Amino acid sequence: MPRTATRRARQNLTVKAIEALKPRERPYRISDGGGLLLEVKPSGARVWLCRLTVDGRRRDMGLGGYPLVGLAAAREAAEEARRLVVKGKDPIAQREADAQQRRAEAAAAAAAAARTFAAVAEEYITRTASGWKHGRTADLWRGSLKAHAMPVLGPMPIDAIDRAAVLRAVDDVWRTRAATGRKIVRRIGAILRYAAAHGWRSNDNAADVKMLRNAGLPVLPGGRKQPALPWRAVPAFYAALRGMEGAAPLALRLLVLTALRSGEVRGARWSEFDLSGEMPVWTVAAERMKGGKGAEVRAHRVPLAPAALDVLAAAYAFQAGHPARVEDLPRLAPLLGDALVFPGGRRVAPLSDMSLSAVMRRMNATRPEGAPPPWRDPDGREAVPHGFRSSFRTWTDDTRPGDAEAAERALAHHNDTSVSERYRRSDMFGQRVPLMEAWAAWCSGAAPVEIIPMKREAAAG
Repeated sequence: MPRTATRRARQNLTVKAIEALKPRERPYRISDGGGLLLEVKPSGARVWLCRLTVDGRRRDMGLGGYPLVGLAAAREAAEEARRLVVKGKDPIAQREADAQQRRAEAAAAAAAAARTFAAVAEEYITRTASGWKHGRTADLWRGSLKAHAMPVLGPMPIDAIDRAAVLRAVDDVWRTRAATGRKIVRRIGAILRYAAAHGWRSNDNAADVKMLRNAGLPVLPGGRKQPALPWRAVPAFYAALRGMEGAAPLALRLLVLTALRSGEVRGARWSEFDLSGEMPVWTVAAERMKGGKGAEVRAHRVPLAPAALDVLAAAYAFQAGHPARVEDLPRLAPLLGDALVFPGGRRVAPLSDMSLSAVMRRMNATRPEGAPPPWRDPDGREAVPHGFRSSFRTWTDDTRPGDAEAAERALAHHNDTSVSERYRRSDMFGQRVPLMEAWAAWCSGAAPVEIIPMKREAAAG
C-alpha cells in the first residue's frame, strides 16, 4: 500500500472530534496515529505532542497548543520530526538550535538597528579620547558633530549612511564656514572608518572629500586659507575690541598681540607666566603646542610686550573683581597658581573653541543691513581669530622683512622634516623680543607704519 494511504489510515482525529473533547479531572491523551497525540488538560487546554524514539529513548516533543496549531499543521510538524529521526537527528535539539539561531539573528538585527551613527560616534570618541593631546578635544568633537552632523546622520543606522546623506549633513556648513565644514567631514570619515574596521558597514568611506566633490560638494575658493584681516586694519580692529568686556574679548586681544593659536591662548594658566624678570615671558608647554607630522614639539617662549601685560592685568581684574596694575602682576600672578587666565563659564574649564570666533561675529554684526562686514579679508570674507597669524606674518614681510625667520619662530613654525632644521635648536628669542614689541605697538595704535622694501635679491627669490 502507498505510504500516503497508510498515513491516512492512521489519522484518527477530526476537527469536529477535537472540538467535542471535554476536560476531565486528570490529563488524558488522544492519538491521531503516527505518534501524534493531543493532550487534554483539566483546564480544557489542548496541547499537541509527538512521541518519538531518539537514540533508543522515547521522548515526547511538544508541537504547540490547539487551536493555535491546527490539526493539519500538527500532522505536518509530526511528519517533519519523524523525517529528522530517520536522518539520525534529534528533532528537539534541532528545534532548540533553530530557536537559538533565530534569537541570535534577532539580537543582531536589533543591535544593527541600535547601531546608529550617533551611537558609533560616541563609542569612537570614548575609546579614542585617551590618546588625544588635549582633554577638551572630545567635547569639541561632540559639540561640532551635534551641531552639524547629528541632525541628519545621528538616527541613521551606520551601515545605511551613504554619500547622499553626508552631503545633506554638511552642505550648509561646508558652504558657509569652510574650516568647520572640513573638520566635520574629517570627523564623519573617521567614525565611518571605525565602523568599517568593526565590520558594521562596508569599507567604502561615504565622507571621502574627493568623492563628495564628484557627488556635488563644491570646491571652496581659497583652499584651506583662513580669512585674515589685512594688517593695516588691525589697529582699528584692536581699538574696537578694547571696548568689549569679558574673558573672550580679553583672550582675543592676547591672541592678536602674540600671534598664537586660539587653543594655546584659551588654555593659558597663570603658572605659565614669568613676569618677574626684565623681559616678561610666557612659556607654553610642549604638550599644548600644535605639532605637525614627524615634528618634535617643543615648549614655546613668548616675549610679552607692554600691551600684552595690560591684557593680563585686565584678565586678573576680571577674575578678582578689583583693579590690578601691571607692576603688581609679578606679585599677583603666582597667587593664582595653575588657574586659567581665561576661564569659561564654569571657571574650571577654558573658554570654548567658538568663543573667540563669536566675539568677531558680534563685531561684524554691528553694521547697516546690506553693508559688507567691517572686519573682513580682501575677498570680503569675515575675518577669523586664526587669521591674525597671517596678519602678523604679512606685516613682518611688508615692514620688517629682515625678521622673517624670527617671525616663523614666533608663529612656532618648525620644519622638522628638513635635515638642517634638526640641528637648529635656537628659538631666536632675542630677535623676537623687538619684533613682538613692534607688532604689539602697531596693533595697539602706539606706532606709525613704516614700509621697508625687501632687498632686490630677496624679492627675486
